[in-house]
Amino acid sequence: MKKYIVLFCFLSFNLFAQLDKNVEIEVVGKPTWQMMIPLQEDGLLFLVRSDVTKAMVYKFDKDLNKLWEKEVFLDAEDPPKAYTIADDHISVMFSETSGMYYQVFEFDLSTGEIDQDGFELREFFVDQDYVFLGDKVLMAGSNEKGAAFFNHNFTTEIGQLKEQSEIAGKVSVNLFEYLPESNVIESLWSVKTTGYANEKKKKGEFVKDAFIVHALLDTAGNVLSKTSIKQKAGNFPIDAQLVRIGNGQKLIMGQYQSNSGDKGIYTFDLNGSNQLKTYSFSSLLRGRQALSIEDMKALMSSYHLMSNKPVYGDGKVYFGGSFIKAQFQTVTENDPNYRYDPYGSMYGRSRYNSYYNNQRSRTTTRQVFRGYHYPVGFVLEFTENGDLITSNRIDINNVSYQVEPSLAYNESGAVAYCLKGNLAANNFAIGNKPILYKLSEEQRTNLSPANISAIPSYNGVKYWYDNYFIAEGSRSKVEAVTINDEILKEAQKKKKKGLFGRKKDSTPPSYAQVRKIIYLTKIASGSQI
Repeated sequence: MKKYIVLFCFLSFNLFAQLDKNVEIEVVGKPTWQMMIPLQEDGLLFLVRSDVTKAMVYKFDKDLNKLWEKEVFLDAEDPPKAYTIADDHISVMFSETSGMYYQVFEFDLSTGEIDQDGFELREFFVDQDYVFLGDKVLMAGSNEKGAAFFNHNFTTEIGQLKEQSEIAGKVSVNLFEYLPESNVIESLWSVKTTGYANEKKKKGEFVKDAFIVHALLDTAGNVLSKTSIKQKAGNFPIDAQLVRIGNGQKLIMGQYQSNSGDKGIYTFDLNGSNQLKTYSFSSLLRGRQALSIEDMKALMSSYHLMSNKPVYGDGKVYFGGSFIKAQFQTVTENDPNYRYDPYGSMYGRSRYNSYYNNQRSRTTTRQVFRGYHYPVGFVLEFTENGDLITSNRIDINNVSYQVEPSLAYNESGAVAYCLKGNLAANNFAIGNKPILYKLSEEQRTNLSPANISAIPSYNGVKYWYDNYFIAEGSRSKVEAVTINDEILKEAQKKKKKGLFGRKKDSTPPSYAQVRKIIYLTKIASGSQI
């Protein structure tokens, strides 16, 4: 039911970019989620939920040669929220929607061998991230008071919930990473403290303050050191990412928001000046053609910034992302099950009732999901201490049915991004025009929402390793499938009587089957290839 095809695509050589290889994975049905995990020069792991109860896991090397594939059975619906790589193994964890039962899979990256386990959590706890530490897992999340941790030991099968009073408020985990060289966990938390207009009745809740907490923890969740990143001139940091520059220097960056509605990017030199530096989107999104006031208002009010992980290379820090919004369309249609009877059923069926039944029907309206819109993105270049060097706006205007990063950048400043279903590669330092890679030559303009998913198109792209990017694309196709050959042959032999005793051929049993083809494309992009 699954087919794996390898295509050696054409090479498109130019000054700074080339397409190395493309592979296809064909899955029956409509996968509810898929997840791509770049492993640097160790290759790539790709997970896709292919059925209601199972998922497929593929391992590729850095040249996109498939090394192994495995099928696992799931009791959970959602993709894993995080993963841990250690000792040539990767550990992933799935949870039920309610978060009570957890499934754990550990894959040997060399052989694909699987070690499976699971546990239950009965206390109130919202898990957001986790790390595997030998025979235990430490989960980071929140409860009604603030930051909390759940520690489960797979050997003793004992779990324990621990509250962290030093990080209180409404918290979100932005970073939770184990550092084996120092045996500590580095974490970033976005925190909101709230108040009430009527404190006695707990009504009229509002946000009093928003800030970021950088904390070093031991493997039990105890705080070893803590730094709070507070607002400056009314600009409140609302999320955070960390980039390690070297020599112990670290730069924190993310998005800020002000009470006046202004939004933008901030930087914070953790080991240096400890100053919050802010850069408004109104200045970062400048380009050859300025965005209209209406477009800027829409971006600030209706779209969400999906930011990428910052990368460091050659004394510079690159950071960026793209704006995203779920699109819906109102559809009006007739209800086939509705019949209008102006006199009520008590009068029975009559010629007049039949007339009204045929002429009058009820129309209904409903909201139909039409994909995620990515209108624009940007890539920023900073110094090691967080001073802005350059900003580059990228007009994307891409529509996808998946939530995936729509652009990526590498350590040399090269950029790859999805552009109206195609993949574009550029390097602003060189100034070349973007090179386009297409999965299909079919015209993508004026596509209807009904057939857009059937046209091969790129949905997302990530930075892989060195100068390499890995892009993800897909298309869907519907085909008629007979139940099996034996039943088909038997049906063709049999005849059945129709009206007036006439014989006619029986219709072969068949059904419509949906297949999704997933594309993985490796491209190289940099100043020298």
